[in-house]
Amino acid sequence: MVAKLMNAIRYSRYGGGTTALKRVKIDVPDPKADEVLLKVEVVSLNAFDWKIQKGVSRPILPRKFPYVPVLFRLSVSKL
Repeated sequence: MVAKLMNAIRYSRYGGGTTALKRVKIDVPDPKADEVLLKVEVVSLNAFDWKIQKGVSRPILPRKFPYVPVLFRLSVSKL
């Protein structure tokens, strides 16, 4: 069976701005019993993602690289 893939933005180090960002293909996650899987058409990095990328939050949120930024979604519409 062939694994399903999705697009993701990943960065490989602190700093570097947009040059550190790479578009990659990763496995589509399997939702757990109490989760749903949504198809997302458009995403963006928010201010907190950029702070993580710059290393500002390193003392409280150390990251292992490569890292795919993921935050909880605040709202979902048109289900």
